[in-house]
Amino acid sequence: MDKQKKLLLTTDNSLIYYEITGQGSPLFLLHGNGGSGKYFEKQVPEFSRYFTVYTVDSRGHGRSTNRSDSLYFEQMANDLYAIMKQENISKADILGFSDGANLAMVFTKKYPTMVHRLVLNAGNTKVDGIFWPFRVLTKIEHTCLSFAAFFSKKVKKRQLIVQLMLKDIGVSTVDLRQISAKTLVIVGKYDLIKRSHTLYIAKEIPNASFVSVPKQGHSFAKKVPKLFNKEVLTFLKEKKVY
Repeated sequence: MDKQKKLLLTTDNSLIYYEITGQGSPLFLLHGNGGSGKYFEKQVPEFSRYFTVYTVDSRGHGRSTNRSDSLYFEQMANDLYAIMKQENISKADILGFSDGANLAMVFTKKYPTMVHRLVLNAGNTKVDGIFWPFRVLTKIEHTCLSFAAFFSKKVKKRQLIVQLMLKDIGVSTVDLRQISAKTLVIVGKYDLIKRSHTLYIAKEIPNASFVSVPKQGHSFAKKVPKLFNKEVLTFLKEKKVY
């Protein structure tokens, strides 16, 4: 499987790493908090049979750097826009997992004409869309990192990443209702995202369908990739109209 490894140099001199595999219409894969494009290692071989797959390491994650002293979704959405411009892509399908789904929603709000189809796997627009034990653990981790960040640049990098999970992403109900892209909202039945919140997202996006996968949790794309890939490809391989 041929793979291109590429870099985007941003206006603040950060380097955003991404890989390109396959051929066909463009499909971007966006990973979760603290992860990298490697999360989708069980998806890329299958998806690249039908699409040109762009696997992106978000700013400050994986092999991408972050020269800014902050990290937020709009920043990462601008990075994604710059990659699409660098690759001469005017419209693409986007699949996001967890924080990657949140990034996909922010990107769609900011650049709606550049999104053809959306796959949102375990995203949340509000912090309280996550079950409270996970929110508490995240706050504890962030507090510890905030102290240690005074002594370590590596810890500061991790603190900025964790901080993404402590704020609403800036996508309102009105914003969701303005998403025109056909959307698949897919989640494991036992996800750390509240089912009521996932249903809220699926309900408010006008052209969205909802799939709940039994017996699975947050990272089921890695644990049962055949099932995840089948659901996603059934959605994405429907006749495309650009």
